[in-house]
Amino acid sequence: MNKTLILSAMFLVLTFLPAAAQAGGGTAGTGKTTWQDLFSDVLGHYPLKSQDDIVDTGSNHRLSQPKNWVFDFGLQRFLVSHTSYEIGNSNEPFQRPLSRLEFPMNTWWLDFRLRRTCPRWSLGGRAGLSVARNTDGRMKDSDWEYDGNTDMLTTYSESACRAEQNYHFRTDVDVNISDWLGLPSSFEIRPLFAFQFQRLKFMAHDGVQWTNGIYNDPDAMDIDGNINSLELAGDSIHFRQDYYMYQIGMRGSYELKLSKYLTIKTSGEADWGPVLGYNEDRHLLRRGTMICTMNTYGNSLYFTAGIDMIIAKTITAGISMDYMRIRTSGGTRHTNIPRGQDESWSNGVKAWSDQTSLIGHIAYAF
Repeated sequence: MNKTLILSAMFLVLTFLPAAAQAGGGTAGTGKTTWQDLFSDVLGHYPLKSQDDIVDTGSNHRLSQPKNWVFDFGLQRFLVSHTSYEIGNSNEPFQRPLSRLEFPMNTWWLDFRLRRTCPRWSLGGRAGLSVARNTDGRMKDSDWEYDGNTDMLTTYSESACRAEQNYHFRTDVDVNISDWLGLPSSFEIRPLFAFQFQRLKFMAHDGVQWTNGIYNDPDAMDIDGNINSLELAGDSIHFRQDYYMYQIGMRGSYELKLSKYLTIKTSGEADWGPVLGYNEDRHLLRRGTMICTMNTYGNSLYFTAGIDMIIAKTITAGISMDYMRIRTSGGTRHTNIPRGQDESWSNGVKAWSDQTSLIGHIAYAF
């Protein structure tokens, strides 16, 4: 949490120092900021000046003047994406990993965004939820339980995976420093601070499990003498994962007018910050009531790049690619009350996720 406070303080310093430096003065070709109009510069409504007051110097005379509100609707498709966790052995020989579960995230989501833009700041919110039940790909469950050879994969299963009530929401605030840097009005550079919450819920079902017969039961090996298989009918593992992400970063854009009727806008963003995670899974096929919980912490990276085309003064359409990388570690607790089990440890406990998606969207400014 100290790291988060330090990063927030750095963000505020970077935000307000340039404004203070320009109070009572200005650079050539840049709109003058004074303490008297600082409040309206931060919170006022576009445009900053009337069109009669704007004198075009040919480059960096003013901030660009978008509409104050933008509502964006998109369809998001996750590709080659997963969320996973693994644990180590709490007893000798303390191998890690002891068990690993990998849940595919390849499915469709709806994406909604709303942003309020002031002359200097903008504040936005984003929400998404999954709309397809079954994910593309198989849930993979791997175990290394043989103490005599910790590299031996003793049990492995693959199951179909069903998405249940997956959603996320994100809010961020940024500040436009383009004119402070003397950039043309077609460029925007915006430092930002963001918070994101993500909940993922999956149900593994109707799978097949393979067991190394040498480790498990030599008398039960198949005719080839190697591997046993077992059908896992019905629901087998219910998994929930929550992530709380605090990020600082930078977004930027460039608007290019190709002709009288065609304008395109490219944009990008890069964020980093600490993340807190919580996992819970229930092994439904185990005897008793087997519940595994994990509390982890680590960091996250987020990147996005996109291109938009301005269809009309108030409507744009575009496509973007997002990538989220999450890495955390911590501790786990396994309980099975009917069987008298309650154990906690931290050896080899980690959770991670790689999320890549394409988003097609259309936005309306008002």
